[in-house]
Amino acid sequence: SIEQHRAIKESVPNYLMVKSNAGTVGCTPEGCKALSEFVNVFIGEHKSAELGPLGAVGCCSSMIYWNPRVTLDLWQHVHDGDWQHVEAVCERLSNLIAFLHGEYVERGFTDTAFDRMGGRASGFLQTSLRSRGPYTSATQKDVDQLRAWYGEHFPEMLEV
Repeated sequence: SIEQHRAIKESVPNYLMVKSNAGTVGCTPEGCKALSEFVNVFIGEHKSAELGPLGAVGCCSSMIYWNPRVTLDLWQHVHDGDWQHVEAVCERLSNLIAFLHGEYVERGFTDTAFDRMGGRASGFLQTSLRSRGPYTSATQKDVDQLRAWYGEHFPEMLEV
């Protein structure tokens, strides 16, 4: 709750940021606005158009190594208050997330598989696709499928 975050800030003055995931108070418009009055609110990039104007100032996600240029450019536009540009990018990011969830969540993919697959598909990372058990690993076929999706729906992700 906002009150709990405020109590943490009062007890720990160096409390600087909160990662606001889906289902948390900071990921709501009201919560983001209230929290941003005393702590930095970090969100998923796809929420930038909605929550950036309400005080969200950063993110904690793997998208930075899927394509640093796209991610850093988005946050520059958030910083500049260029909400029209931010909204356009967020629409593509939301479509990307919907694609990833629709194709891979039922197969058991979690963060580690998405992290490796996203970076390999963009060409930015040259890491192994292997995830340690019990986590599901992406395959080269998955990378190729995501790369094709990038090419059709979000070509900027291929420009690293």
